[in-house]
Amino acid sequence: MKYAIISDLHANLTALQNVLADAKAQGVEKIVCLGDVVGYGPLPAETVALARKECFIVLAGNHDDAVSGRGDASTFIDLAKEAVERHRAALSEEDVEWLKSLPYTCTLDKAVAAHGDVFDPPKFYYILDEKGAEANFAKTDARLVFVGHTHEPAIFVTGRSGAVYKTDAQDFTIEEHKRYIVNPGSVGYPRESGGKCFSSYVLYDSTDGTVVFRYLPFQVSSVMQRGETKRTIGKRLVAAIAAGVALVVAIAVWALVPKTIEVVDDPALVVAEKSIPIDPDLRHVSANITLAKGSDPVQMRIVFESPSGAVVGVESLTVKQSSRKGVRIPEGTARARFTAIKTRPADSPSVVFFSPSASIK
Repeated sequence: MKYAIISDLHANLTALQNVLADAKAQGVEKIVCLGDVVGYGPLPAETVALARKECFIVLAGNHDDAVSGRGDASTFIDLAKEAVERHRAALSEEDVEWLKSLPYTCTLDKAVAAHGDVFDPPKFYYILDEKGAEANFAKTDARLVFVGHTHEPAIFVTGRSGAVYKTDAQDFTIEEHKRYIVNPGSVGYPRESGGKCFSSYVLYDSTDGTVVFRYLPFQVSSVMQRGETKRTIGKRLVAAIAAGVALVVAIAVWALVPKTIEVVDDPALVVAEKSIPIDPDLRHVSANITLAKGSDPVQMRIVFESPSGAVVGVESLTVKQSSRKGVRIPEGTARARFTAIKTRPADSPSVVFFSPSASIK
């Protein structure tokens, strides 16, 4: 059986139509959507209708749950909250009930799938690095796991040794004694990389045991809101993509299993926090953080805020020992807030140096 594995449509009808057309041209027999049919984009009703028509299975994403009322949108940023209300109003009662009924996981030929993870699917954990992947491998015996949620194509692999490795997205044939977690990326809101932006999805042939990544040119105009009153929202969506930030990142801190997005602002998880002002001529910031030798890692969140306090971008990175990596400042930033967060509640990271800075380089 030849499947197309798609994810994170986010009410982008144009992008979905392009991907479906390409999948059919590749001889796909069944289409599986890993969730987030709605959220952010301009055409929720039309995207839901097409997904319901064309997809063999549609799983629930965190935005689907928020719009249907099954999930909580209280932790969403304003942009996401606006979309929840707008999409709920645009959908029929039948469509809302359909979103509410979506399953969190499914089993395919020799594979399992979920929106964020299989560790605890209704909580939508992110799988971002080897530690998060390891927790998911331990939760299932499946040799192949498909997840979305991060908007970034990726592969995690483990073998006989039990060690877990993250690799760049690449085509592969399933090997004996190896297991894989595969993220197909996003159809409706992919990241920009190197000045280019592509909708991405995966072809999975369960007979041949092959996984192939497909990339299609992404039309940034497809995220623009229709109508004069929605122009500002559309500009904010485009700016988020152009800044290289997957829109889902703006909802919460990049999290590691088993921390959930519902507790990202829990003071008990915050190790250290500092803010610095950003002048218009500055281009990059750096967390400049060092942990004690043998310390547990932290997740460093950098939130970029406008003069009014609105979030204009979010970046995150895992710090195992130290980080002075430069991160580009989004346009319109007046302040950058750096927060070091435990990757697990039981961790006890020790910070020996923390002095965020900004530069023109």
